Amino acid sequence: MRKYFLKKIILPLSSRLTANKGWRYYNHYIRADFDPVEARRERQWQRVLNVVRHAYQHVPFYRKKYARAGVHPKDIKCEADFRRLPVITKKELRENFPRQVIADNYPPRFMRYSNTSGTTGASLILVHDHDDINYKYASKLRSWHLMGCDIGDSVVRLTPNECQPCLPTGESPDIGILEYLRMFFGNHEHQRQAYYIFVERRITNKLLNNRRFPPPLTPDFSDTDLRNYIDVICSFKPRIISGYPLYLYLLAKFIQKNHISIPPPQGLDLTAGLSSPAMRRFIGEQFSSGVFQSYGGCELGRVASSCAQSAGRMHILEEQCYMEFIHSNGEPARPGELANIIMTALNSYGMPFIRYEHGDVGEYFEDPCPCGRTTRLMLVEGRLQDLILAANGKAIPSREILDLSLGHPGIKLFQLIQRAPDQFDFKFVKDAPEADMDLEKICDALKAVLGPGADIRPQSVDYIRSASSGKYRLVRSSTYEPFRCVSEPQTPLGNFW
Repeated sequence: MRKYFLKKIILPLSSRLTANKGWRYYNHYIRADFDPVEARRERQWQRVLNVVRHAYQHVPFYRKKYARAGVHPKDIKCEADFRRLPVITKKELRENFPRQVIADNYPPRFMRYSNTSGTTGASLILVHDHDDINYKYASKLRSWHLMGCDIGDSVVRLTPNECQPCLPTGESPDIGILEYLRMFFGNHEHQRQAYYIFVERRITNKLLNNRRFPPPLTPDFSDTDLRNYIDVICSFKPRIISGYPLYLYLLAKFIQKNHISIPPPQGLDLTAGLSSPAMRRFIGEQFSSGVFQSYGGCELGRVASSCAQSAGRMHILEEQCYMEFIHSNGEPARPGELANIIMTALNSYGMPFIRYEHGDVGEYFEDPCPCGRTTRLMLVEGRLQDLILAANGKAIPSREILDLSLGHPGIKLFQLIQRAPDQFDFKFVKDAPEADMDLEKICDALKAVLGPGADIRPQSVDYIRSASSGKYRLVRSSTYEPFRCVSEPQTPLGNFW
């Protein structure tokens, strides 16, 4: 009954009578996935041109950047012209925030502020105009639809962090109804941001999305923490378990080791981190559920998601994002070629993201999906900063290291650190103090990928330090820079260590 009222009354009325159009956009996205390719691509291209013109006219950062590159929006007639626009980085946006990167026709006090996770560096404060928020909400609903789930389905979210609305200072206090009303009637300078915090935490998460957020795991991934996750899942019985792939993998190992039976969810939604086919199979077996992937970020929303028939590949949401797969020389990759993923957000006007180096590598495919959707498919192979360039020039994404190490008997967690092109530290945490490990076999397997000349130095440690976001960089490269395609290669991607 609750979902019926949401779908048939509350959300349709909200879309019709208020500025909250997320339900309308969601229904459009669901239909558009099956549209003829050319019709959808034409709409996508028009959105690209619109956001470029807007950024040039209203965002000083882009206007200066394009002037230095000698490109004007009126010169862009095709995709080759579009690639003349310089690639931008998170570091540039952070350094120019807020005055240079927020559109001058979108008053900042009426925007929603939020933080990115900062997986490979300092977090980035973002601003979103209200319509952008609606599109991002629609993109999340679309990803759940591809899983066979629905609006209002109960969700348990297991993750080190979460993109949250915040104040312009970056703080995200828990604002209740009385505090919000005090700020509203007092015409507080941050009352609009307080509104977004209040609505997200007290209304959207609890009433619309029916979500639960257990706290992150502690660094030692203790049995107590994992047991607490099991207790939440067993008591809440969510339709969707959404979370960081490493967390769900460790939880699946805990379930297997202790012969635990849990209520199987409708779907497992892996987000905010890398997973491999072997990880997904193992997680699905232990949870007795289908496993799906979603890809995106706080900046862009969910721009790609897998369905039950896509074999782990993800359907790109082509009216939410224009996604390029680019080689270091600036030229586009062919289907199936590993490339740098460059993003253009098509519905973000308050703070545009145009040819944005998101920090991931992957490939796209033109093969049709058996589900009948006509969108391009893609895979993410790892973070750009984790990509290793071998001595023979081969690019090795972190996914190729993942199963060799994480799935090895006796290893709970690992980290491969490249100190020099052929020198690596291999840190590992044992499953148990008495775990028997064949280190020679592990090193041989790694050398088969990294090259026979790789000098691998194994080291047993008590824990692996997480990034500031709480996520884990399992591979750290010192050779990834030549794989980038920024116009100014000396511009750092983020903090290396």
